[in-house]
Amino acid sequence: MAGESRRAHPTAQRVGVVGAVVGLAAAGTAAGVALTRMARRRLDVAGPRPADLAEVPDAELLASDPLGTRALRADRTARVRTDDGVLLHVEEVGPQDAPMTIVFVHGYTLSLHSWAFQRRTLGAQLATANGHRPAARLVFYDQRGHGASERGSSERSTIEQLGRDLAAVLEARVPNGPVVLVGHSMGGMTIMGLAALRPELFGSRVVGAALLSTSSGNLADLNFGLPEFLTRVRAVTLPLAAWTMRRRPAFAEGARRVAADLVSVLTRSLSFASADVDPALVHYVDAMIAGTPVDVIAEFYPALAGLDETGSLAPLRRIPTLVLTGDADRMIPKEHSELIVERLPEAEFVVVPEAGHMVLLEKPDVVDDALARLVRRVAAAQSAER
Repeated sequence: MAGESRRAHPTAQRVGVVGAVVGLAAAGTAAGVALTRMARRRLDVAGPRPADLAEVPDAELLASDPLGTRALRADRTARVRTDDGVLLHVEEVGPQDAPMTIVFVHGYTLSLHSWAFQRRTLGAQLATANGHRPAARLVFYDQRGHGASERGSSERSTIEQLGRDLAAVLEARVPNGPVVLVGHSMGGMTIMGLAALRPELFGSRVVGAALLSTSSGNLADLNFGLPEFLTRVRAVTLPLAAWTMRRRPAFAEGARRVAADLVSVLTRSLSFASADVDPALVHYVDAMIAGTPVDVIAEFYPALAGLDETGSLAPLRRIPTLVLTGDADRMIPKEHSELIVERLPEAEFVVVPEAGHMVLLEKPDVVDDALARLVRRVAAAQSAER
């Protein structure tokens, strides 16, 4: 920035606090409001930390088992190197020789642990052959800069690069056999990024897809359910917030600590719709977001705000596809899913009542049932082709 001084004026610093907090609260597409790592300590963490979670940023939260998923263990863990050298953390459940693999791709500021309920339920239903249920292996990974994966350079914080990362995961961990891709929020955009990059995979290797609470574009126009005045405030403060997070990350992290209680309330409002949502779910989301550095949040935001992946949906017309959203999603309203369905008229469209952006945690039974139906459709289509 021309004429930029090396030391911010105290008034600018105070504005920076407000900008960072408001920007985080209003701009994130997967509950971009964030609590600091102190949020994890506000839970009553008890018991030993599972060894296989020792290097995961929100391991202490998971060890407290607020979601009742302590029995979850990865059958295998791995590190996948991307085309620019970043190492991605991968966890797998189910037999390596399963006839199908389901790859789960999480959203912005979250981690692979956002799929905790699906990992528990679908792992039991699909990872082992049982009656007419198709056997499948489940693969989860942390996107770059999130969870236990390494960070890349800021210029690689793009949907195109996330598509390349997904391609690297497939090449390394699913070199053979049919694949179903499941993406939430930015994870759905990642699937679209792969479709743009490698359209030939869809219908050959990729035989099914689920797009949960996601969008193909026009995210910069969202108001997150805010009144018009606050939307204007967001428009003014967001550039300052992004600058603060990129250039003064320690200062922005301090802003998260100062406003921890406020942003936790906002996390609940922007992530969930149910009046009786369990506070443990809110703390769980808080802790995942707290594990994402503020400068990573800032680096990815322009890619999301400028997203236009409408043209990338065409390859998904060749495969069974599920589009699912909460009817009260304030982060990415259901109209964005409706636009996707207009371009994928054969897709199953599920609108979940009384559910917000984190529908996979808020209404896991509905999500699990819809994913199981998708897998059955894919398996039936595969059988018909044999």
